[in-house]
Amino acid sequence: MRVKALLIALSLGLMTTSTQAQQRPLWELGLGVAGLHLPYYRGSNQGRGYLLPFPYIIYRGDFFQVDEDGLQGLLYRSPDVVVDLSLAGGVPVPSNHDGPRRGMPNLAPTVEFGPSLEFRLWNKENHYHDSLWLRMPLRATYSVDGLNLGNEGWIFAPYLEYSKKPLLARDMEYNLAIGPVFSDADYHDYFYGVDPAYATATRPAYKGRGGYSGSRITLTTQKTIGNLTLSAFVRLDNLNGAAFIDSPLVERRSYHIAGFALIWILGRAETLVYSP
Repeated sequence: MRVKALLIALSLGLMTTSTQAQQRPLWELGLGVAGLHLPYYRGSNQGRGYLLPFPYIIYRGDFFQVDEDGLQGLLYRSPDVVVDLSLAGGVPVPSNHDGPRRGMPNLAPTVEFGPSLEFRLWNKENHYHDSLWLRMPLRATYSVDGLNLGNEGWIFAPYLEYSKKPLLARDMEYNLAIGPVFSDADYHDYFYGVDPAYATATRPAYKGRGGYSGSRITLTTQKTIGNLTLSAFVRLDNLNGAAFIDSPLVERRSYHIAGFALIWILGRAETLVYSP
C-alpha cells in the first residue's frame, strides 16, 4: 500500500515520522519497477511472480503529502500520533491449476482500505533516527470483478514497527514489523470456504469462521545512490492457530515471500520545504 507498500501492498501495509525535519524538494517525479512472487492466498502452495512498472510521485505539501509511505496528512498527524489511511490488496485466484481449488470458481482480486491509528512508543536520534511505532490498520475488503465490487468482510492487522532511518540519504534504511492478523467470517469464507456444490471426497464442505488469521514478520531495507533508489523486503507468515487452519484449501502453515523495487528519479522541484 509507498514504495514498500507497492511491494507489500498485496500483502502488508508502513509509515514513519521523524522529529528532525529536513529541507527536501516540494515534489519529485520518477519511474520504477517492482518484482515479487506471491502465493494466490495465504496458505496456498501455488502462486505467481509479478514484474510491475509504476510512476514514482512525491509531493510534500502542508496539508496533503504523497511519499514513499503513501498518502499522508489526510486525517490527523502529530509527531507521536497519526490517523492515516491504510491500503492493501490481493491477487486473483484461478482454479485452473492442480491444487485444492481445482474445479471451484475463480476468485477476483481484492482491494482493502480503511483507517489506521498509529502511536509512536519510542524515539532516539544519533547517526540514525530510531523509532518504535504501534500501527493498527482496520480495512474493509472488496473483491473487484470488472466494475463490480463485492464486500468480502474486514481485516484488522495491528503490528509493532521498528524503524531505523538515516539522517544522511546515502545510508541504508531498515524497517522491521511484527504482528498478528484478525479477520471476520466473511473474509475467511471468501478465501477458505467450500460450498457444498464443490465438495468432493478429498475436499469437504467448509464454512469460514472469524477470528485469528496468523502472524507476520516483515523486514524492509532501502538504499539511495544518487538518483537511484533500491528497496527490498522479505516477509515470514505463520498460520498456526488460525481460525481457518482446518480448511481443506490450506496447504501449508508457514512460508515466506520476497520482493524488490528500483526507482530512478527524473526530476525534482527547486522549491525546498521542511519535511520529516
